[in-house]
Amino acid sequence: MSAPCSSSPAAAAPARRLTSDMVLVHKVFRREFGMLPALIGGVEAADTARAALIAAHAKELSTALRHHHGAEQDLLWHRLRDRGALEDSLHGRLRDWHREHFALLSELDGLLALWAESAAHDLRAVLVDIATELFEHVAEHLDAVEQCVLPAVDEHFSAREWLSMGLRAASWIPLHRMAWMLGAMLEDATAAERTALLAKVPGPARLLYRMVGRDQYAREMSELRGVGI
Repeated sequence: MSAPCSSSPAAAAPARRLTSDMVLVHKVFRREFGMLPALIGGVEAADTARAALIAAHAKELSTALRHHHGAEQDLLWHRLRDRGALEDSLHGRLRDWHREHFALLSELDGLLALWAESAAHDLRAVLVDIATELFEHVAEHLDAVEQCVLPAVDEHFSAREWLSMGLRAASWIPLHRMAWMLGAMLEDATAAERTALLAKVPGPARLLYRMVGRDQYAREMSELRGVGI
């Protein structure tokens, strides 16, 4: 389904300066939510250790998406609409998507703890269905944001405003998970995106990631996915 905007400004827009970090976050959501149904579906009945591992990952993704959406609603959409850069019809569709996502996230969160304790076959099947529907809705929404919303940011946002939104979206991340998030954003980054992202990371944090964080991320994802990355 095409994005609900009257044109495709992203195709003609210049290279984005401010929003390259959000595009990387979107890549994380597409990849990880896209893998989630198969990860859940691959857990054998009664394998509670594996179920708990996948459930913890799904819960972390759920928390990340909730905070990302909250920052979008409070600090992105309203400002763009007030500045004449977001049509009411698109704003309404974006809000509808978020409501759909939050409803599915609530269903997912409500069953994950039960499944982690039992690894029951029937709960697994329900979770696969929810995770599949959630991914489809999230992917469609992210496409629309990138095509119809982000092209306006460079023109209508200051660097300070964009930084404020990024800090709000990342406020959920505890210090010990910062390396995971950086690794997740770098995994599918292009060379240009990687350079732009690392330029925004403080020097000591970059050094720490290269010394221990990169290997830590690779080990965790290998255990989660069952393959090397």
